[in-house]
Amino acid sequence: MPSPFPGMDPYLEAPARWGGVHTRLIVAVATELNRVLPDGVVAEIDEYLWVHDTESEEETLLGKPDVFLPESEKRTGGGKVSAGVQVTLPTTRGKLPKNRKRKNRFVQVQTARGERVFTVIEILSPSNKGAGEDRGAYVQKRREYLATVNLVEIDLLRAGHRLPMGRPTPPVSDYYVFSCQRDDYPATATWAFSVRESLPTIPVPVNNQLSDVPLNLGGCLSRVYDEGRYSDKVSYDVPPDPPLDRSDAEWAAELLKKHAKKKK
Repeated sequence: MPSPFPGMDPYLEAPARWGGVHTRLIVAVATELNRVLPDGVVAEIDEYLWVHDTESEEETLLGKPDVFLPESEKRTGGGKVSAGVQVTLPTTRGKLPKNRKRKNRFVQVQTARGERVFTVIEILSPSNKGAGEDRGAYVQKRREYLATVNLVEIDLLRAGHRLPMGRPTPPVSDYYVFSCQRDDYPATATWAFSVRESLPTIPVPVNNQLSDVPLNLGGCLSRVYDEGRYSDKVSYDVPPDPPLDRSDAEWAAELLKKHAKKKK
């Protein structure tokens, strides 16, 4: 059963649901790109790890989480010393500040063997658009992207603070896609669309020797909705979280009435 909405389903934005939607959408985008990318270029899912120091309130990018030891290799000896050798006791014992770790997954377009990354595709989460340290950390990472690769940023969340998209400022809308090609920096392109509109098919840049490839965002979201069985999970008899503005709420109510009749 498809979503009753023509484009982005606002019920998928609920904070309690977005994590699963985000993960599925990352996979759907990578899958769709691999259908259309030329030989020798692939879309791969990658991740980086932010570590937040709860005492200093600083957040650090560590890169991929494989810099940590797997559980099987962590120390299990409890500090015991073998062969009965006498060791010197430490001068002090203490505790490091507790750290909060947060993974962020994204799609990157790269050479088939990963020697070079051409494009990064980020699907924004609430933490990227909040007012806290997570937003600052992402803005820092965003600057690194803009200096080294093509960036495509997909914002399907109405809540939160928009990230800078250049001047002139794009028209006020519910959702955005932002693109900046490395070779054309600081030129940008932005797609703005409302809850009443279908999701765009956007060009994803690769490099200056290869043509852009199309990414059908509507098809990706439809796949997420179907494979995630959101028609069974979502309660359309209550307002979405966050709520729609008045005119869109009235429009959505009529849309959902028609959808309910079709289901019968």
